[in-house]
Amino acid sequence: MQTGTPADDFDARLSRLDGAVEQLGQRMSSLEIRMSNLEVRMDAGFRDVNARVDSVFRWMIGIQITTLVALGTLILARL
Repeated sequence: MQTGTPADDFDARLSRLDGAVEQLGQRMSSLEIRMSNLEVRMDAGFRDVNARVDSVFRWMIGIQITTLVALGTLILARL
């Protein structure tokens, strides 16, 4: 009870495969765009974290130097 010829079946299958490949291409494009956006957001986040770490590091160094100067002054004052 075949309604079409083998060539018709082949063309139908080939058309279906073409549609599937095209849909996969669209999905891959969408995924590529989303990953690019994620990369941009991650880069911005890492820059922000890096700036915060630099700021905290400067404060820590400043506090340590101030403490050392204060201790040195106290030690010299007792001599």
